[in-house]
Amino acid sequence: MIRKANCVLALILVVLALGACGKKEEAQPQTQTAAPAVETPKVVPGEMVLIPAGEYIIGTNEPNPENKKEFTNAYPEHKVKLAAFWIDKYEVTGKEYLDFSINTSYVAEGEAEGKTWRTFFSPERAFNPVTYITFKDAEAYCKGVGKRLPTEEEWEGAARGPNGTRFPWGNEWEPNKANTMDAGFRAPVDVGKFEGDVSPFGVRDMFGNVQEWTASIYKAYPRNPKAGENEFRSGMRVIRGLGSRFTGVKSSGSWTRAAYPGNFLADFGCRCAKNATPEEAAKAAPAK
Repeated sequence: MIRKANCVLALILVVLALGACGKKEEAQPQTQTAAPAVETPKVVPGEMVLIPAGEYIIGTNEPNPENKKEFTNAYPEHKVKLAAFWIDKYEVTGKEYLDFSINTSYVAEGEAEGKTWRTFFSPERAFNPVTYITFKDAEAYCKGVGKRLPTEEEWEGAARGPNGTRFPWGNEWEPNKANTMDAGFRAPVDVGKFEGDVSPFGVRDMFGNVQEWTASIYKAYPRNPKAGENEFRSGMRVIRGLGSRFTGVKSSGSWTRAAYPGNFLADFGCRCAKNATPEEAAKAAPAK
């Protein structure tokens, strides 16, 4: 009887074990084929683009969109000769400015008043363009990384390309190409996020995102009828990238310019430039 009971018990244990194995096998998840990764453009802060020497179209002959009887401060359209130069592919990011400040112990111009780029910086915004820097702050950064601020002519040439297009991407307005008011963000976004905002030379975010300091003092273009007015005698610095995220821009263009005192603090950022060596200039295809 004992032997028979042991046999029955052993049989029960075997059946239970087989059942557990079956359940274990059923619980195994089915292997799924992973979706192919979508490759996105890699942003390399500090990367530069070589702009070839040549003649570039600057300004516009279009009347002021708000008053058709007047010309804008970007009148008239004219050509300038530029030597080959390098310009940052992207706007300077908050992280880049933080690294610069730490490495050099630089104190921003608005620090004493509590108005500084640090107010708008956070780890989540590390790759947003730095903003709330003065002209001096922008100049110090570029110098600190072995570069300089671009002139407004260099900036416009890099934005409009060899054919002087109205927008970086062409002559026709296309919504959502850039981080302008039409895009709806109303705030800076990571540099390079808007893939359509790219110039013929491959420079990014020159129409939208944030406005940028240039090295140029605000002056009237030759033959501008307002050349003798006080507006052009103030010694203010030129700001470019006026599409920005707050502006309606269908009637605008990459020629748009504005001017502010060098110590003005607002949502202004920057990008840097530097001269090309003779060897680099020789390798660059001339602008046509």
